[in-house]
Amino acid sequence: MPGRLDQLGAASAWLARFADTLALPHEMRYRLDLGLNEAVTNVVSYGYRDAGEHAIRLRLSADGDAVTLEIEDDGVPFDPLAATPPARPASLAEAPIGGLGIRLIRAMLDECRYRREDGRNRLTMTARPRPSPGLGQTP
Repeated sequence: MPGRLDQLGAASAWLARFADTLALPHEMRYRLDLGLNEAVTNVVSYGYRDAGEHAIRLRLSADGDAVTLEIEDDGVPFDPLAATPPARPASLAEAPIGGLGIRLIRAMLDECRYRREDGRNRLTMTARPRPSPGLGQTP
């Protein structure tokens, strides 16, 4: 996909078509789409030091009940999994806008890996079905 924020809708639609093909549960679709949007937003917003054209490669694969999304970019080296997440704000009024994408990715996806290879960042996120909370349980 072109490395632009205006392409996020097309990327989400691409993911939805894959999810439809596999009949993925809604909660898995949601978590994968959230990971896709947060990671691509970070790449586009912070990963490039120039205004040139950049491409972001997206790959989806399924293995049993696990679905893996890989996002590959040519931005500056950045391991989002090694980054220190921002401190939790004491209240909603103190919460900054933005800065929670990495925390969301870590919390919502079941497995995340990063590697820098051939001058490219590769973030791999895996989602597996999660049991629905039963009556009286919190999600």
